[in-house]
Amino acid sequence: MSKKTHYVVVSGSAGSKLAKAEQLGVPVLDEDQFEILLKQGPQGLEESA
Repeated sequence: MSKKTHYVVVSGSAGSKLAKAEQLGVPVLDEDQFEILLKQGPQGLEESA
């Protein structure tokens, strides 16, 4: 994972990936947010926020 990563999808036990994403400022999505991203694109995430 790097600053070039656009999103990280996590579940209940994300562990070190979640910590790394937070450290790099990468947006973290749960499963519901990921589904919105797939169906509506990034704009869908902005509308659901």
